[in-house]
Amino acid sequence: MARGPTTDEQELPAFPIRSYQLIPDPNQPTVVALAIETDQGHSLFLATREILEDLGKDLLERAAKMPPRQDRPT
Repeated sequence: MARGPTTDEQELPAFPIRSYQLIPDPNQPTVVALAIETDQGHSLFLATREILEDLGKDLLERAAKMPPRQDRPT
């Protein structure tokens, strides 16, 4: 789940993710860059191991609550 203090809610635009890439930095082994591409362009985020583990867990939990994919046999 997201960490840190939250302030007043605000409406933010949402764009479908087209692709993503994890980019390691050999000079900073404690972080990885997470690049996300949308039709609006790219965004780049730095993440620690803890953040990647939490994000992975949260994504899997959320995916399990969604209907199965229709483009592959179940």
